[in-house]
Amino acid sequence: MRGAVGIGRSLLLILLALVALGLASATPAAPTSTVETVVTIQFDDGRENAYGALPILEAHGMHATFYVNTDLLGGSGYMSWGQLADLAAAGNEIAGHTLTHANLKRLSTAAARREVCNDRVNLFEHGFQPTSFAYPYGQFNSSVKQVVRECGYSSARGVSGVDGRTTFAETIPPRDAYATRTPQLPKRSTSLATIKRYVTDAEQHGGGWVQLVFHNLCNGCNTYAITPADFTALLDWLQPRAALGTVVKTTGEVIGGTVQPPVSG
Repeated sequence: MRGAVGIGRSLLLILLALVALGLASATPAAPTSTVETVVTIQFDDGRENAYGALPILEAHGMHATFYVNTDLLGGSGYMSWGQLADLAAAGNEIAGHTLTHANLKRLSTAAARREVCNDRVNLFEHGFQPTSFAYPYGQFNSSVKQVVRECGYSSARGVSGVDGRTTFAETIPPRDAYATRTPQLPKRSTSLATIKRYVTDAEQHGGGWVQLVFHNLCNGCNTYAITPADFTALLDWLQPRAALGTVVKTTGEVIGGTVQPPVSG
């Protein structure tokens, strides 16, 4: 009898162990990491109408990156230095875009350095610390990239490379910080649904960095324009996506790194 009880107890222990093992294998493993989708809202050229983005951004608790041509600031149709200061005080990033919106590929190395470096010096002299750069017209080559690096920038952006067929977002960190890629530039004719698709494409294909590049914020004033109503609707749509892992950051927040001292061109 005592032997039978011992065998029964052993069988019970084995059965309990098998049940525990089955439960453990049926429980899904916790994810080890979450792939994030980051959206950066960008305005090129420093157009005065882009200043109108400030109250819309503030209402949504978001910040954007503004790439400016410092020799054009204060001129007709362009922002003033005071307006740039307002943007920066609200948490937005002020970044470089050359002195005069020059096509750097068409310039000598010395002339390109003057356009890139002195633009950055101007920004420093007005109290900004730019680390991000955007190539005018999206035009660059290896020589231009080197100039941008030597002038002290941590990154530089083109205007293509995310085609929505084989590439759905820039990687984080970028595969080349001095040639970061964007979807097709939104135009006046680009629907809000298309701009949203740039983001959802990234979400559905592994996440990454989606740089949304705008130029003008107005009702039909320019080919490369988005209306204030569509811009507001875009931010309305982006805001709750933070709970799904899609967040809005500036270029500098994505790239990171220390601020390099200004270099005269």
